[in-house]
Amino acid sequence: MRTGITTTTGGTALKEKVAGLMPALKSDLIELVKIKSVAGGATTEAANKVVSLLRGAGVSDAALLDIGSKAPAVHGTITGQPGKPTVLLYAHYDVQPAGSWDEAVAFNPTEVNGRLQGRGAADDKSGIMMHIGALRAFDKEPPVNLEILIEGEEESGNGSLEAFLAKPENQQRFKADAYVVADTGGTAVGHPALTTTLRGIAQVDISVRTLDAPVHSGMYGGPAPDAFMALARILATLHDDKGNVAVEGLLSKPEASPGYPDEATYRRDAGVRCGVPLIGTGSASQRLHLKPSINVTGLDGVPTMGEAINALRPEATARISVRLAPGQQPDEAIAALRAHIDRHRPWFLPVEVTGIGGGEGFEARTDSAAFAKAQAALQEAYGQAPTTLGQGGSIPLVNLLQARNPKAPVLLWGTEEPAARIHAPGESVDLGELERMTLAQALFLKSLSQQ
Repeated sequence: MRTGITTTTGGTALKEKVAGLMPALKSDLIELVKIKSVAGGATTEAANKVVSLLRGAGVSDAALLDIGSKAPAVHGTITGQPGKPTVLLYAHYDVQPAGSWDEAVAFNPTEVNGRLQGRGAADDKSGIMMHIGALRAFDKEPPVNLEILIEGEEESGNGSLEAFLAKPENQQRFKADAYVVADTGGTAVGHPALTTTLRGIAQVDISVRTLDAPVHSGMYGGPAPDAFMALARILATLHDDKGNVAVEGLLSKPEASPGYPDEATYRRDAGVRCGVPLIGTGSASQRLHLKPSINVTGLDGVPTMGEAINALRPEATARISVRLAPGQQPDEAIAALRAHIDRHRPWFLPVEVTGIGGGEGFEARTDSAAFAKAQAALQEAYGQAPTTLGQGGSIPLVNLLQARNPKAPVLLWGTEEPAARIHAPGESVDLGELERMTLAQALFLKSLSQQ
């Protein structure tokens, strides 16, 4: 919904300042995107680059934070404003693999029609540059106290940062008066939004082993069960005939009225081909934000078409990603999935279900003065009132940050509007969107200092 919002004052100087910063912000974003900081890998080069950018923007104590993984976090503080609020700024530097996108193109960013194309240009290295840009806008002296946390494992969901924060000695870390998560976006270029709900996520590996080794499909095919065929039968049980998730125990939440997007917008943004129906029931916004979804994100044990041979497969594994309605605990979801698979094991075969990790969904508090200030900052930066909307994606750390200070608002925004095509070939960020969001963040920090 759209709301009437009073704009902040004194933003003209900041607007001019941010506009003047854009050439350098674009140049630094290009250099950051060139670093192939793919999720799950050793990504210290990107982490070190972030440290350098933060120090150059006035975060003199910026440093790598060892959280017990190959991908260190980056942490720093600016505490020169006694009596002013403390705001924690979050983003992540790890990115999805190039996938079907040529790596030579994916990690060699180019500008096309005002958009910078490259893997991670939007998700989420643009979020890092929003934070850097806001610091530069205040000439390294922001009007509030800041704590900066840049993660290197958000895309892989390994949970190292969450485990680090759960340790008794870290219980007091990252307490703030407001949290700004720069890892979502608006409804379209030039149309700002604050994200108010996120789905959770649970990931499992489903493995079937039936033979000691591959065997000739002519000599042994028939009585001997092929592991991949058994796995395919299991996967087919996860949805009903209408396309709804059919796992008992996975929650769905009601929707007061259909929100954003409608079906036509969803089809356009997702690139659903003409003649292909949408699956499931309920409005598009409910299916995307308030109901679970299940997809296969990886597969082992099956040769590619170019390597196909006439042999039964002895074992096969599928990685399953389950998006959860807000309020569903990941461990509950994994238990429900295990029970479902046990009930639907084909031919009574043994099936192994291994939990890989997950995180809770999120519902934002929208009744705080800080939330209203964020809306006002977006309106001033964009020239129109922002939308509040849900997101189908997951950011597992958000609930943990909220738990550090339950009264503090968590603001989710950023440059990742639908045309950014995050996780897909051709990912890009609109540079005008980066400028407006950097300005909005600077306006918000200035307004927060005046409360």
